[in-house]
Order: sequence, then C-alpha cells, then structure tokens
Amino acid sequence: MILVSGYYGFDNLGDEAILAALCRDLEALGISRSQVVVPSGNPEKTAAVHGVTALPRYDLRGIWRALGSARFLVSGGGSLLQDVTSRRSLPYYLILAEMAFLRRVPVVMYAQGLGPIQSGIYRRWTARAYRRAAACTVRDEDSLRFLQELGVPREKVVLAADPVFGQRAVNQSGPRQRRLLLNLRPYRAWPEQEAIWAEHVRAWQQAGWSVEFLPLGPGDDELGEALRGSCPGLKIHPQPDLGSMEVVFQGAALCISMRLHGLVFSALQDCQPLGLNYDPKVAAICGQLQVPYVEVSGLADLPERMGQVLEEVEERRRSYRQALQELRRRTEHNRRALAQVLR
Repeated sequence: MILVSGYYGFDNLGDEAILAALCRDLEALGISRSQVVVPSGNPEKTAAVHGVTALPRYDLRGIWRALGSARFLVSGGGSLLQDVTSRRSLPYYLILAEMAFLRRVPVVMYAQGLGPIQSGIYRRWTARAYRRAAACTVRDEDSLRFLQELGVPREKVVLAADPVFGQRAVNQSGPRQRRLLLNLRPYRAWPEQEAIWAEHVRAWQQAGWSVEFLPLGPGDDELGEALRGSCPGLKIHPQPDLGSMEVVFQGAALCISMRLHGLVFSALQDCQPLGLNYDPKVAAICGQLQVPYVEVSGLADLPERMGQVLEEVEERRRSYRQALQELRRRTEHNRRALAQVLR
C-alpha cells in the first residue's frame, strides 16, 4: 500500500490532475489504484474519481494506522510547502512526513514546488524533512535553489517537472476562433481591481472577442459571477473535469490564467497561454513554458501585452510546444524516484 499526501478533494483541478498523473506513475510500476490511499477533503469523491482508497484528510489516527502497512509515503506534488497563502497547510504536510519517519516508512518528496517559506522554524523543518527523505524531486529551478539555500545537499534533489506535463499534448489544427478564456482566482487585490477587470472584458467584447470565464479551483466562479454583473454576455463555464478539458479549449485562441495549472492545461491543449503573476510559482511556470506573463499589480499593461502576444502567436506557439517536449521528458524523473524507493 502507498499513502499519498497532497491537496486533494477540494475541487482544485490542478491538484486533481497531479493525483491522476501520480496514479498513472504508480500503475506503470505495478501498483494498482486500489493500493493507493489518499487523505482527502472529500474522500467519497476522491475515491470515485481516481479509483483509490480515500480517508478523511484530518483523520490522523487513520493515517497513522495506514502508515503501519505502507511501503512508502508520497508527499506531493504541487505547492504544498509554503506559508504565504496559508500558515496551516505547511505544518500539516510536514507532520504527515514526521509520522512516516516515526513509523520507519520511506518518504518520497514528489514534484514539489517550494516556497516562499517566511517562518524560520518552518524553513528548518522543511530542510530536515528533505534531508531525511528517501527520494526527492522538484518541479522547477526556483524550488531547487530554495532547497540549496536551506542547506539541503544538491545531490539529494532531482530537478523534474510538474507531473501534469506527462499527459498527451494536443495539436490543434485549423483556424482559431476569437475566443478568449479567462481564469481568475481569489486574491487580495480583487476588490480594488474588479472594475479594471470589467473594463478589460468589455473592451475585448467590443473588439469582437467571445470572452469566456474558466473556473479551475475554489472561489473562481464567484469572481466570474461578479464580472458578469457588469459585463453582459460574459460566458461562465462550469468547472471542467479532467475528461472535458479538451472540449473547453478546442478552437480557443488565447487563455489568460492566474492559476498555474490553467497555463499548463492551455499549453497542453495548444491554446496560447498568457500568465497573470500573483505568486512566484506563476512566473516560474511561465519561464519553463517560454510564455509571457503580466504582473497582477500591472493590469493596465495587459491589453498591450495581449496584442503583442497575438502578433507573434506562431513564433510563441513553436516555443511553448518545444518547451513541452523537454518538460514531458523531465517528468520521467518523478517516476524514477518512485521506482527507486520501491526497489
């Protein structure tokens, strides 16, 4: 049995895509989904969607019992180890790793994107967990440098990529429609910037764009509904599942996304991504994909940046498709880390 720790069961499509990729990695190594146990915010849904065994996220007694028969604990992937958006999630994941160490269960730190971690105590605790782990991969260069700053030996950590890059990339043929997919997630400056967003959406609509709001995680749809109140004609998609993603992106010319995995999905579906950087992880993924981004604090620059991207769309498409090939290759390091511990 394999225990998997992550932000699962909260209707965040990026994290659910990570779990799906991890399950595929484990299946390739001979571990059936019935042998995978996942603490989840919604155990029934997680079990139904992924075919795994799930238990309540905060059932620490149940997790402790499961560790008694676990071959190893997988911690990841995603942005689990940071204390900016929440100061409660980071100790939760480290506590689960400590429980595994106490039970002498190997720990795999899987495709993590680390930081920022502001607390000195949490920084030391994170470094200690990585030094004790049986295998470690990270999804980007910034996370690798961060661990080195914490004193984790370079040879301990393998630079991989987000596991979602391992899925098949679509090659869209035919003309693109003037469809613009927009993803926003809740963020602090939203109350001050809502009017700016409404102004941008109306301007795009007047220029002949079909603007479609794409929720990908908790709270996104509330922002879409707020925008629709002042932008008649704004289409709001139901949050897609992993099986309907291709339909949503088919024929769309551009996806402006605040969520990291919105950019990943966009590139995989061969739709030009444009990032909205509210967190260093967004800038990091844009760098990996060779796609542009705009700082959320500089929304006035967005229309001009969008125009530049559309003028150079074929050149930019070649760049992100080439980047996808390298990122897909690097996802193999995640599976190798799992295989290493299984041996």
